[in-house]
Amino acid sequence: MILLIAATPLETVLLRTELPLCKHAEQAMWSGSLVPHLSLGLIHTGVGPASTAVYLTRALAQQPIQAVLMIGCAGAYPHSDLKVGDLALATEEVYGDLGVETEEGFLTLADLDIPGDPPPIERIDLQHRLHLAAAHHLRTVFATQAGHFRCGRFVTVSAGSGSENRSRQLALRTDGLCENMEGAAAAQACALYGVPFLELRGISNPTGTRDPRQWDLKRGVEAAQRGALSLLQYWPHLKETP
Repeated sequence: MILLIAATPLETVLLRTELPLCKHAEQAMWSGSLVPHLSLGLIHTGVGPASTAVYLTRALAQQPIQAVLMIGCAGAYPHSDLKVGDLALATEEVYGDLGVETEEGFLTLADLDIPGDPPPIERIDLQHRLHLAAAHHLRTVFATQAGHFRCGRFVTVSAGSGSENRSRQLALRTDGLCENMEGAAAAQACALYGVPFLELRGISNPTGTRDPRQWDLKRGVEAAQRGALSLLQYWPHLKETP
């Protein structure tokens, strides 16, 4: 099964319309099949890393999953060159605000040197074979369509960058493309289970502002879902792509 996950139903409206999925009320899951031998599942994990980790881990523990595809919206950092309606694919996920804020600056878990087994995780690399094939496909698709596509580091936060100062600080410290509130937790859960993880996000806003005139959630979530639909239609060929 390919498991599609998103934080909220708003981020899957198009997928639930376009894909042959049926809802199972007792499991809060949608399921179906795209082509023979390619089954699909879809769940909503709720907003934030804790809720995402709980619901995704439950799904991973209950059934065999071939890959997880996360879709959703994101805020673009100032240097990213991403605009509202653009699409991004994560090459790495980073916990952006996991640590300690001090007068002298932010201390990461590595700075704190916390002992433990397992050791604290701050970032998860996502450049596996499936990711490279997906990136190749999406670059090809976007070369012939309006809109911009980029691959890069995503930053997961529990508190979004609603001010210019916080936006600049996080962008500088992480060198991320965009920020979200779930991706690193999902990536960490998939790494624990050895399941390939892809994360597609459409840009809904620039970080650093709450001005509604600069936000368009509809365009952001639609971009992510259209990218996901393109990937799913091409899925049987992804592993053959160099």
